[in-house]
This record gives sequence, C-alpha cells and structure tokens, in this order.
Amino acid sequence: MPYTYKPFRFFLITFLGTWIPGFIAAYFSYQTGMEGFQLLLMFAGLLAPCVTALSMIYHSHNKELKNDFWDRLRLSAIRLKLLPVILLLMPAAVFLATAISLLFGKSTDQFALSKEFKIMNGHAMLSVLILFLAPILEELGWRGYGVDSLRANFNLFSTSLLFACLWALWHVPLFFIHGYYQHELWNASIMYVFNFFVSVLPVTVLMNWIYYKNNRSILAAILFHFMLNLFSVLIQTEQFTKCIITVLLLVVSAIIIATNKKFFFSENVKAMQKKENYSYE
Repeated sequence: MPYTYKPFRFFLITFLGTWIPGFIAAYFSYQTGMEGFQLLLMFAGLLAPCVTALSMIYHSHNKELKNDFWDRLRLSAIRLKLLPVILLLMPAAVFLATAISLLFGKSTDQFALSKEFKIMNGHAMLSVLILFLAPILEELGWRGYGVDSLRANFNLFSTSLLFACLWALWHVPLFFIHGYYQHELWNASIMYVFNFFVSVLPVTVLMNWIYYKNNRSILAAILFHFMLNLFSVLIQTEQFTKCIITVLLLVVSAIIIATNKKFFFSENVKAMQKKENYSYE
C-alpha cells in the first residue's frame, strides 16, 4: 500500500522535541550544580529526530515503509566507487582551506591535532560521545524519514534548500547553551555565526547527493556526517579557515548541481512514481 509522508507533522514534533529541552538546558547551563539536568535535556533533544522518525514509521502500519527503513541501513547499499568521496571529501576540504589560510597569514599550527575535542568546554568525554552519537541519531531521523518526506513533494534541489533551512534552525538552542560550540561562535563573532548557517546549505546538498546516489543509504549519510563532525574538531582549524571551508564546499556543491541537473531538478517523487521503472536514483 502506498504511504503518504507527513513532513509537517515530522518536523513539528522534532522541533518541539529538540527546542523545548534545548532551551531549558540553556537555562540550566548558567545555573551552578545543574550540569546533570542540562546534559540530560540536551541528550533528549538530540534524540528527537530519531525517535520521531521511528515512531512515525512504526505507527504508519505500513510494512513496506518499515522494511524500506531497515533495508537502507544495510552496508551493501553503499556504492564502493563513492566511498572515497564519503570519507575523503571533508578532510580534503579542511586541508585545502588550511593551506589557503596560510596565504592570509594564518598559523601553520592549524595542521596540528587538537589537544581535545572541544564540542563542549570542560566535557572532553562528553564531546567525544556527541561526536559519535550525533551523526547516528540525527541521520536515523533526517534521512530515515525527514528528507524523504520533503522529496516526496519537491525536486531534490528544492528539498535540499528547504531542509537546509530547517536543519539550521534546528540548531538554534545550541547557541544559548553556555560552553557549547555554537555558543562560543556567538561570543567570538557574528560573522562566524553567519558562516555556520551558510555552511549548512552546501553540506545538505552534498549529503543529499551522497544519500540518493548510494541507494538512499542511511549509513552513507551517517559516515559523511561523522567525517564532517570529526574534521571540525580533529585539528586546530581557526574560524577564519572554516569560512574558507564553507566557500570551498559551496563551490563543490555548485559543481555537483551543475553536472547533475536532471538529478536535482527532476520532478518530485509523487509525479515520478506514476512513471514506469521509477527509482530514487
């Protein structure tokens, strides 16, 4: 039986499930002795995309939708020829951007490994945990249900633009949590905050391209997301250099769109399903 995706319901529940505990966690982050509550609320917010997706899939009573979700978690769904792109695109962008930054007088120390993974100040072990968990929990929700729910109604280009806006807004509570990476950006410069939001667009385009080119593999999206997070903290990259990374990713995503016009601008899934031999690729 065909399933009708419910994107509005999915994103509404996900945002409520992240923003409510996220802003409460932001309040607790300024209260002495409330770190435990803060971290618990942050974890609850991180779970929201995954829990919402699984809940909507299993309450759909649609066997095909359930089987499709688990099929997309198979390692065999990843195309071997695209694996180097998944694993090496972010490292290449980081090292190239760092090399370019040297032309602007930035330090060669940026090539050195970070002394600690600083996603949250003073919480090294928690930062490592977030580094591994965030890509898994987010992508089980975003690519498990969210992106496909938009793709069912829009072409891939419009889907990517819309999801980029939603994904950027989803991060907003983190800017108010004392000591968190996004909060440190806010304290450093409004330009770095602007760069963060802009960077979400090319990352979304690249991740959706990887996702659909790999037979809608959720694992492929998780791997790329992990490499993105890892190389944002692995070496001592300055925020100025991260602005260069955004520019490079914008160029790469623009090239991919330009060379895959049919892939990005074809009809939405509802229209395409009426044609024979339809697939997501």
